[in-house]
Amino acid sequence: MRTTEVLIIIIVQTIFSFNVSAQNQSTVDSLSLIAEFKTNTEKWREAYNSKDAQNLVPLYTEDAQYISSHVSGLVAAGRDKLIANFQNGMNMAGHIDSVEILRMEVSCDQASLLCKYQATNSGETVVGRNLLIMKKINGVWIITLHMTVV
Repeated sequence: MRTTEVLIIIIVQTIFSFNVSAQNQSTVDSLSLIAEFKTNTEKWREAYNSKDAQNLVPLYTEDAQYISSHVSGLVAAGRDKLIANFQNGMNMAGHIDSVEILRMEVSCDQASLLCKYQATNSGETVVGRNLLIMKKINGVWIITLHMTVV
């Protein structure tokens, strides 16, 4: 083999191994994010089911919004109003049975999660969707917007 052919083979192998490594790293990063978001949604479910809405406070930014037909005016703007709204739901025997992430989009320190949830309220089971917009602040993903559709 000529030196040029050997050089081309080495370059192609190097490029191929770099692409495989980048793809493997991307897969590892995605799996890590999925696991982190699953942990976050489970923390949210546990906090809601604790019947003390104050347990939800660390999961939301101070200016977070909750958009739902369950809210007067459709929006609870600000964490305090959002938490008060969730406490009302808890007081009415609301229980979140499960939260499943259906789709995840992440760009830098912003993420959107489309989730399916099942809840039991006063003995009636409902299935709905949540859209969570999250921001990574000091290494922690926090909800900035939470929208619910039953």
